[in-house]
Amino acid sequence: MKRSSINHSGSSLAPDSAGRGKSKAGLHAGRAIPFVLLFIAVVFILYPVAMLAIGSFRVDGAFSVAGYVTAFTSAVTYKALLNTLQMVLGILLGTWIIGGFLAFVRHKTDYKYKKLLDAGVFFSFTIPAYILSISWIELVCRGGYIHRLLQTVFPNMSYSINGYSVGASVFILTLHLYPLVYYGVGNALRLVSGVFEQSARVCGGKKVRIVFTVILPLVAPSFVSTGLLVVSRGMANFGVPAQLSSVAGKAVLTTRVFSAMSDLNLPVVAVLSLLLIVISLALYLLSERALKARRFNMPAAGQTDAHAEIGLGRWKNTLNAGIVVFFTLSVAIPFATILTSSFFKRWGLEFSAANLTFGNYVRLFTGENLLTRPLLNSLFFGTAASATAAFFASLTVYFHQYRQSLVTRCLMHVAQLPIAVPNMILAVAAMFAWINEPLKLYGTGAIIIVTYTVLFTPICIKQMLGAAKNMDVSMDLAARTMGAGWALRYFRLFLPLMKNSLFSGLIVCFLISLKEIPISLLLYTTGTQTLGVLMFTIQSNSYGLEMTSAVSVVVIALSVCGNLLLRKLRSKGYHSYE
Repeated sequence: MKRSSINHSGSSLAPDSAGRGKSKAGLHAGRAIPFVLLFIAVVFILYPVAMLAIGSFRVDGAFSVAGYVTAFTSAVTYKALLNTLQMVLGILLGTWIIGGFLAFVRHKTDYKYKKLLDAGVFFSFTIPAYILSISWIELVCRGGYIHRLLQTVFPNMSYSINGYSVGASVFILTLHLYPLVYYGVGNALRLVSGVFEQSARVCGGKKVRIVFTVILPLVAPSFVSTGLLVVSRGMANFGVPAQLSSVAGKAVLTTRVFSAMSDLNLPVVAVLSLLLIVISLALYLLSERALKARRFNMPAAGQTDAHAEIGLGRWKNTLNAGIVVFFTLSVAIPFATILTSSFFKRWGLEFSAANLTFGNYVRLFTGENLLTRPLLNSLFFGTAASATAAFFASLTVYFHQYRQSLVTRCLMHVAQLPIAVPNMILAVAAMFAWINEPLKLYGTGAIIIVTYTVLFTPICIKQMLGAAKNMDVSMDLAARTMGAGWALRYFRLFLPLMKNSLFSGLIVCFLISLKEIPISLLLYTTGTQTLGVLMFTIQSNSYGLEMTSAVSVVVIALSVCGNLLLRKLRSKGYHSYE
């Protein structure tokens, strides 16, 4: 009787003959999905890169190596490469010093205002680098606020500060990228066991010696991995060098690609783009290797993980003052400069009530209505691309986690490849791939959505991969044993458990789309302008820095609100990949 009841109760879970037929069909479909995903990834990721490589050997439709000869025999290319090297080395050194020092103060000392320190770094990261470069021009360059102030105080003083240089690009990108080091090294300092420090103190080690012989060697791999990421992001940046270095005649690789594109020298564009891909991919692989090499020794059961804070003592007031000055210079003054300029009738006028106006914002929102179309495009393109990327990434992570095979491993590698490719090069590759049949997307908003999706997919994968690795596979196996198909397991088990990370990744990608410049700048046409395009081109379209500042204020407000929402979600368990 008992056995009969068991069979009866389990009959709803055990598939009958019809159920077995459906199960077999679902099984075949489940096996086919990874192939479909891999095909999509190959078409939209590898195919554009392949067309870029083919384009590098084409001149007027015929096979030729003239593009390589022109690119690698031109002194301009080597000067751009040298300027790029100088720029990224300066950024690396600056971010290591600033980010590493602030992370050490935050996690290893008794600094009192740690939450305020976190807030300062957070706001540093929310201001787009291009807007920082605009504030630099308005503040430092000839005719800027500092120049006018000095003229007022010292009328006969000559102003010799040159705001346009590679050094200016280094300074701006350092202020924008140091939070990557701050968060990466900070996480490492938090994970390193305090037992080593305690042992060193017991042996008579002094504070300074412990820092250099115990703490720094343990977090060195984190410096390397975040440093390589900083170098990659700095080298890939286009907006800041275009605004500050190119004006001084100092081209870098990204601006060299853009100038070759403007000259319609497509073979050279393809060659330089491939060069950037190779360099970026090498840096990414080195970064991933350094990341995997990180080992933080955790205390064994029963041990005391004693993280003793280093007392600042007499240096406390000096450090407080220094940090206040730093965030005033890096956050408060740039934002105040942009905000002030946005209310001038024309940038460069004397500061007086007669020269202030709300007209710039009226022109943006109501008068000439400059902002509505780019804002709506950014919202639509960003939402569509973020949602598509999140869905594709979730499927990729699911099959990689629960159906290990050569296909799923290839899918994971291909899907993550765009994270190592500069945004501008993704746009260039998209142009080469989708400008002709069979899938002609160039000249439409669809090409921006597709390229955004390619850019966002590895970001979403990074957001979800860590959480997926911590999930218990037994639930999926149990559901599979009970006859549940892959779709049921994916929608009813996997997605509910991954919704926090998935939603967090979607928001991160959406925020990137609001301030992205290179992709939309190269791919937009009339009617598909985005906020990034508007911000980059409004000054040259018969408008001045005052209108650029007004657009920048709107972008900063959207960025800050979005990041505050993201922090709120993280505090409720919506974890994110740093």
